[in-house]
Amino acid sequence: MAGSNDGVFLTGATGFLGSALLHALVESGRPVFAMVRPQSRLDRIAVLQDRPNLRLIDANPDALETEFARRSIGTIIHAATEYGRDGVPIATILDANLILPVRLAELGITHGARAFINIDSFFNKFHGSYSNLLNYSLSKLTLLNWLEKLSPRITVVNAVLEHMYGPGDSGSKFIEMMIRSIAIDRVAAVDLTHGHQKRDFVYISDVVSAILAILAHVEEHALPFKTIGIGTGEAMQVRDIVSLIATLSDSPTELRFGAVPYRADEIMSSHADTRDLDGLGWRPRVTPEAGIAAILTRYQGHGS
Repeated sequence: MAGSNDGVFLTGATGFLGSALLHALVESGRPVFAMVRPQSRLDRIAVLQDRPNLRLIDANPDALETEFARRSIGTIIHAATEYGRDGVPIATILDANLILPVRLAELGITHGARAFINIDSFFNKFHGSYSNLLNYSLSKLTLLNWLEKLSPRITVVNAVLEHMYGPGDSGSKFIEMMIRSIAIDRVAAVDLTHGHQKRDFVYISDVVSAILAILAHVEEHALPFKTIGIGTGEAMQVRDIVSLIATLSDSPTELRFGAVPYRADEIMSSHADTRDLDGLGWRPRVTPEAGIAAILTRYQGHGS
């Protein structure tokens, strides 16, 4: 591990992934500086706010400049994201996905940070052709160009997440939506595509442990600009995981496969190339069966 004064700066700390990562970082004993916006809900991280190795940082540029000048920050992890759903203005998407991370990378370079870890999504592997989140994809692809330009002065790792899932995710995410509809609300029927798309479903705790493995590596080794996939390395048909949710919850919901047409640009198969993570000694621990069962158990015990 890096020295005791070598902190980690994290964006997106109140989100699904960011909050899980924040818990792990704080527990590791590192100094952690988590950026939060005034409108952010802090319920996911409330139990951490009194921890002595955690400092919450205001998101405004002047505060960021002051904190980077004052603190010893070794690595920046950019987990914040704006998907641009529900008519979010393009300028807002660019602020979150491009302007902020470039500003942080430059602050890191100015104040001696060694590494920048960018959290990316699997559908950006397809060069911005995914129309469902086109503005998001374009902003993230543009960011990669700038990070590559900056990479001679700071180690940059682009961590590409496959289909992440886990308890407490946003209701707009596919697995969470299916669990709520099928296992919790037990609706009469769910309309779906044929479900032949293949996805690499990776559980939240495995994503966190993968990012920590990357962090430990960049704390000790300077790297050229590098993309590392985070997933199990195996693809599973969407219809199979939806059927698994129904089976494990013993739900009466009718699964109407084929009721919804595929999008014209549907991504039919995606999985992570895990060779880099293999080289770091990382392996996924949670199977889809165990992951879905864990979510159902959590919700049955505490509510969704």
